[in-house]
Amino acid sequence: MDVFLENVGMLAIAFVIIYGYKKILEYYEFKRSGFYENEMVYQAADEFVLGAASDEVKDLLISCFDFDREDVDEILSRSLPHRTDKDGGYQAFITSVNKVLGIDVYSECHTH
Repeated sequence: MDVFLENVGMLAIAFVIIYGYKKILEYYEFKRSGFYENEMVYQAADEFVLGAASDEVKDLLISCFDFDREDVDEILSRSLPHRTDKDGGYQAFITSVNKVLGIDVYSECHTH
């Protein structure tokens, strides 16, 4: 019985090490590929919700290295119809950013 518990313990430790290693690799892969959260996107979303002009929001997004001018235009074209939503279009803006990136990087529940 002692050998069985010892083997279970060793397996549990191995799984924890493998899981931790996997998470570290994911972090560095996201960091290397540039897919990590940029606070400028959240700032642009806040400006969008507060009713800032499209040019101001464009300038904020273009200053992020993840987006070019076409990406910014697509984000705004997807988000502008939702500006009258209950949340001011915040969720639609973040969803549009994630769709342009092709991966869910930004959270709609981000706290400021």
